[in-house]
Amino acid sequence: MGYVVQHDPVAVEYMETCRKWIRILKALRTENASLINSLAAALKGTVCRSFVDEAERFQLTILDREEILVLLRHEVIEQLEWLEKQTLERPSPYSYVTLKRDVEKMMMECESVRRAFLTFMTAVKA
Repeated sequence: MGYVVQHDPVAVEYMETCRKWIRILKALRTENASLINSLAAALKGTVCRSFVDEAERFQLTILDREEILVLLRHEVIEQLEWLEKQTLERPSPYSYVTLKRDVEKMMMECESVRRAFLTFMTAVKA
């Protein structure tokens, strides 16, 4: 017989947290796409080799973050689906502590990349 998670306030709160994390990760992916578009626009007509080298570094970093965001979002969705269908026979695919740490780390890393990118773009325009 399955465990009815909807009546467990802790599980319900965890499901809400997972939904919030999914929204956050989606917003970070949207921001990543915006950074890539800004980078592409800045590269149009640019011939300065140092700018192109730095732009490539940012592009690789942003694309790396995108890959991690996609994987992390998948893990959170998988955890949410497990919570919604939870039974005693099937263990949780991920630990709350690990997912929380990973989402928070990704938020900080994305913010750091965004700040560095904006600083770079501001310096280029100066």
